[in-house]
Amino acid sequence: MTIPFFRPGSVQKQDGNASFSLRLAVSYILFLLLCLALGVILYTSSTQNARESFWEHRAVELEQDILDWDDDLSAMDGYTRQLLIDNTFVRFAGMEGIHQKGYIYTAYEVMQTLTSRIYSISDLPVIEDRIYMKNSGYVISASQFTEVRQFYEDYRIYHPGGFEPWLEMVLSSAGAGGCMDISPYTGRANDAIYIRDIDAIMNKRIPAVIWFELDMAKLRKRFLPQQAYEQAVLLVRDQKGARQLLLTQNSEGEALAKRMSDISFEKSTHGVLDDMHLIHRTSAYNDWQYTIALPKNLCDAALGNYDIIFWLMMLVALLMGCAMIFMLVRRQLRPLHQLDRQLKKAEGDRDLLQQEMDSQRPMLRTSYLRKLLSGHVASKEEFAYMMDFLGLSGEYRFYVLYCVAHRQDYTAMDANAEYDLIAEHLEKYLSVACPMCYYTTLDRSFIALVTYDRDTQDPLMDLQKRVVQLHEDLSDEHGLWFYAGVGTQCTQPQNLWESYEQARTAARYTAKHHIFLPYEMMRKDTASVYYPVEISAKLQHFITTGNREQVVEMFALIHRENMLERTLPITQLNFLLSDLKNTLLKARFLIEPSNAEDEERLTRIEQRLNEQPNFPTLEDCAQQLCRFFTRSAEPSDPIPDVERYLQENYADPSMCLSKLSDRFNMSESYLSHLFKGKTGQNFSVYLETLRLNEAARRLANPECNLTNLFADLGYNNPTTFRRAFKKRYGITPSEMRAQK
Repeated sequence: MTIPFFRPGSVQKQDGNASFSLRLAVSYILFLLLCLALGVILYTSSTQNARESFWEHRAVELEQDILDWDDDLSAMDGYTRQLLIDNTFVRFAGMEGIHQKGYIYTAYEVMQTLTSRIYSISDLPVIEDRIYMKNSGYVISASQFTEVRQFYEDYRIYHPGGFEPWLEMVLSSAGAGGCMDISPYTGRANDAIYIRDIDAIMNKRIPAVIWFELDMAKLRKRFLPQQAYEQAVLLVRDQKGARQLLLTQNSEGEALAKRMSDISFEKSTHGVLDDMHLIHRTSAYNDWQYTIALPKNLCDAALGNYDIIFWLMMLVALLMGCAMIFMLVRRQLRPLHQLDRQLKKAEGDRDLLQQEMDSQRPMLRTSYLRKLLSGHVASKEEFAYMMDFLGLSGEYRFYVLYCVAHRQDYTAMDANAEYDLIAEHLEKYLSVACPMCYYTTLDRSFIALVTYDRDTQDPLMDLQKRVVQLHEDLSDEHGLWFYAGVGTQCTQPQNLWESYEQARTAARYTAKHHIFLPYEMMRKDTASVYYPVEISAKLQHFITTGNREQVVEMFALIHRENMLERTLPITQLNFLLSDLKNTLLKARFLIEPSNAEDEERLTRIEQRLNEQPNFPTLEDCAQQLCRFFTRSAEPSDPIPDVERYLQENYADPSMCLSKLSDRFNMSESYLSHLFKGKTGQNFSVYLETLRLNEAARRLANPECNLTNLFADLGYNNPTTFRRAFKKRYGITPSEMRAQK
């Protein structure tokens, strides 16, 4: 037996290394904390200085804006004083009214004067100046002269019923001048005018009031900084505290201004109100007090680069410290690392298990919903578990929808992508405050279970509106037609199977003009099927000739006769759908696929026809079959077919180049060019030649009726026909008839 050699010194060395590593780690941690503390102090000091500098800069900008506005007010006052030295204006102000001799001419002279002086306020934030003559009750400006009530009601179209308060406001203006809020009369928030009583400016009596309509947009652009245009608020008050102006783009600016007016300021100071920084300045021109509220984060945005640099430095220091600490304590943390790896593995296994459970959850939801709607639930406990799993436990009203969706065009779409698209729209339009579940059937129909609260008003109308919106979205944006049959309202979830059967029955009666059909609105009377042999033959003919428009009309006729004019029982509806399917199969077997792609498309059509038939599916299949016959009828050179078509349809009065281009799927200009190149004639000349040749041939028959000949040949009136005939043959139709 071998005894292991034991050396006490090795234990002491390991303990010493661990102790040294611990001391070094603690020392560096303390040093790192000291550096971080110094960095925070430096950051706080520098940012504080930067913030103070930023707000001082904003205060200087406000002072400059105030000086500019004072200059504008001074210019408006100067404009007013110029009127006082205008003898014509002074004389006009003293006149009593329109009945006084020379009043109209004097008004004209004043308007000319105002027009010549308007340049002096053209650069100001003023829309227009107006003067109210107290003696005569008229308002005059460079562009208008009208009675004051007419000015209020007809010219400016202010709010009705406010004339007297508005006029009282105008007459109450003080001589020193001030701004007044006219938003109650204009309906625009914070709209204002600058108004002065001219009578109070000089000793001599001049009974007139002048006001300037302020351009509030220019004032906001001047005072409110661009970076905070939507949040900033400027409140202007006079020396008595009365509001003069309020500039804001914020709907909450009025409430904020009211709170600002309650705060007392020194002549030049700063303040804080919630998350807004307040700057207050007083005008030296008229002692008005200007208080602007700016969001405090405006400063943060301006100092953003500085913050980034600081935090980058802090991050580098932190990373370096962490790296050194990690290197020092790495050996001591190895057991913890092993434990951490084991925990991560356990968490990974748990996540995989959770993912597997989540992947199975949609399948379980579909399975449970199928069983609920089919009524195949073994026990009450199982039923309660399924309802709880689906989130349907509660007092609800249930509606079952049997939904059918198909494409309007022939463009193939991935089945999974189409499923996801329809599912997304079902959740978007049918999901309300209550739960909604759905699944798809083998024939690619969707079964949806929509729930409503017991206190919901008229849920069926709400459901109809949502289905119509869903149908319009899928139709307009994605080329999908969506129909839905709805079972009767169910309040007992155990009877959901009955609503499901009703919805499935109602869905078979849906069509292009009946996209939402509740079972309770179906007529249950019995009638015969309208699908005679002639209609079947015509439908097959339209399909094999590729006439899609007539196919659509034929299906509309069949639907109208069988589902609107009469309500078929299920048995007879099945007979109708079976007959329609047989007609389509006859047309299908006349098609010989020319390539693998055609064969695949025909196979898909056959599969859809072999599924449980419904009206929309059969109509869609018919239109797809039309495309095969249309494409197979298109030759490489269409002109022979165009000539044949004209020879067969020249008597059609609506025949034109546009109709031909639609018929042969090419542009009018290209068809005209191709037709002339092949035949040597224009389309119109060719068509007229066909008609006139036929007219000459018919005139050889003594029994030909001259009265109806023009209509039989496609002319709209006899005059046009006779003129064209004589131009070609040199004689009239009646003269040719006599010669024959």
